[in-house]
This record gives sequence, structure tokens and C-alpha cells, in this order.
Amino acid sequence: MILIFAFADISEASKFEYLYRKYKNLLYYKAWEILRDPTEAEDVVSETFIRVYRNLHKIDDPDSPRTVAFLGTIARNVALTMVKKRSAGPVLVENGQENGVYDEPADPLDLEAEVMSKLSAEQLYLIVNRLDEKQRTIFILKYSHDLSHGEIAAQMGITENNVTVQLHRTRKKLAEMINEAAV
Repeated sequence: MILIFAFADISEASKFEYLYRKYKNLLYYKAWEILRDPTEAEDVVSETFIRVYRNLHKIDDPDSPRTVAFLGTIARNVALTMVKKRSAGPVLVENGQENGVYDEPADPLDLEAEVMSKLSAEQLYLIVNRLDEKQRTIFILKYSHDLSHGEIAAQMGITENNVTVQLHRTRKKLAEMINEAAV
């Protein structure tokens, strides 16, 4: 990846280079898990670091879990946008507005960023494993495998509405469990 940026000072350039060297492989893997295409995964990493450059002022400590969550969230969102564009096919534009059909609205709770800033991966694993089997399965299908509510419903043999309700309850329960663990 060749990027040419105009940094305000050498410390910003050093921070950016450090972030790139440290996290490029992690972000590539995250993108590849979603897209399963090496070229698109590389594009996600490039776009992620373009966005990081624009928001470099938001990163205080390059080694903090909050930074990992921030970078991971950007990469995940870029990859999911690519998936939606890929699956939506050509987008019809009428009166200056896109009329694409998307699977579901964006989750207003940025669960990944919240969790990553508070817990280690091991702590999260232990908390998720405390969920009952149905909640744990639906949660993993949604947030680990990035399946839509419809795909989860088909796999689980339940309605999409039931998936939505279960995910809402699971997120609420996890938020309580995370708050207990973070205290």
C-alpha cells in the first residue's frame, strides 16, 4: 500500500506509520473474514487507513484497546459496505436518491467498539459463554459470522422477528454482564 499524506508534524507521521505496521495484518484478516476475497480485503485496509489519516487526532494511545476497537470498527464497516454493494447489485438512482434495498438497518449499538474498549478477548469469550445456548448461537451468527437476521432465522428455524427480539435481549444482557465485568 502506497499512501502519500501531508502530516502536520513528524510525530503524526510516526504515529500513522506505527499504526499501519502494527495493525495492517489484523485489519486485513478482519476484512478477509467478511469478504473472503484477498483483493477486496486489501482495499478495505487501504480505505481504513485513509479514514485513520482523516481521524488521526482521535487516537491518543496507538496501543490501547480503544484504538484497536476504533480501527476494527472502521475496517468492519468498510467491508460490510462492500458486501452490501456487492449483494445489492446495480443501484437505481431516481431524483438524486439511491433506491437500493438493504437487508436490515444498521445496529445503533456499536457493540464491538464498546466491548473492545472495556474487555480483553478472553473476558468477552467467558461472558458470551455464560449466555444460554440459543442466545449464544444467535449472537455468534450475527456478530462473528455477520449473517443477516433472515439468514439466522433460516438456520435456526425461527422467524426474523424472533431473531431481532433475541438479539435485542442478548445485547441488553451482555451490556449488563460487561458492566459487571468492567467494574
